[in-house]
Amino acid sequence: MLFAQRATDYEVVGLFRNNLGQPVAEKRICHNMSKKEAKMQMKVHLLRAYSETIDLDSPVQIDVHPTNK
Repeated sequence: MLFAQRATDYEVVGLFRNNLGQPVAEKRICHNMSKKEAKMQMKVHLLRAYSETIDLDSPVQIDVHPTNK
């Protein structure tokens, strides 16, 4: 089980700029998934929730950290 993915809870923070140039941060907790899945889920959430106001020319930064139990 050397390459088994660890399903755990992650705190995910998405940082981006809106179309006015103001920074926006959104934080979520993702339960029972891998780090890669948590990051991808946050990216999809941000693009759906902020599709009208997100600035696609600036990068979307996503930080993923395990939650402290």
